[in-house]
Amino acid sequence: MTAQKDQAGRDGADALMAAITGEAPPHEARTSEAFMAEYRAATADVGLLREQLGLIGHALAEPPEVPGSETGGGASVTPLSARRRRPEPLVVALKGLVAAVGASLVIGMGWLVVQSGDMGAGSDQGGSTAADSSAGRPHTEADAKLGNTGYLACARIVVEGTVAEVETVPGSGQDRITLDVTRYYKPDKGRAQITFPMETGAVPSLRAGDHMLVGVSGDQAHPDMWATGEKEIARERAWITDALPASRAIPCP
Repeated sequence: MTAQKDQAGRDGADALMAAITGEAPPHEARTSEAFMAEYRAATADVGLLREQLGLIGHALAEPPEVPGSETGGGASVTPLSARRRRPEPLVVALKGLVAAVGASLVIGMGWLVVQSGDMGAGSDQGGSTAADSSAGRPHTEADAKLGNTGYLACARIVVEGTVAEVETVPGSGQDRITLDVTRYYKPDKGRAQITFPMETGAVPSLRAGDHMLVGVSGDQAHPDMWATGEKEIARERAWITDALPASRAIPCP
């Protein structure tokens, strides 16, 4: 068990380093579905972080506004908004930097700091406190066009499990969800515990102990499909198990 945890930790660090440096993973690493899932998630997170830092840089480079403006007759007019005390640009930029970097590292890198355990989490066992009336998130219009098989072909991860923790990340408008995985649909197997971000107040809401089925597409970090409650999960599970074999034989549209 300790050896597996150590190896998982090294894989996560290697995936993050490859994403930061932009180097392609070695051939042996590309054969590991778990490693490639971490690498794709890390690449998306690093890209988001760079974009946020770029926006902050542009904000710092903008010249300050001139409070007064000249009218055609030469009279100076001071807009009402200019009479209010404006925050120092550096203070605003630093606050934005802290928020952007903090949210990206705490939430975006969640895939890389998951607690690892047994790699063969394949049993379909319960342990749910969610009400059967909980409604699952419907697929988007794009998902409907792809169809069930197309959605699964493009999905990076589809799993079922029990919510271990819901942690609100201050100032981000997002929660960090920790899920104890009981069944992997895609890939075939992976870590016993994963984490991912979700918007605070998402419907259906989540709490520790809830039974959950969740899917994440492409290079996204946020789920685009999830369900709670036994009836809703059973409904989602039915089309997933039906379409999964065919999805393995087609590329992502």
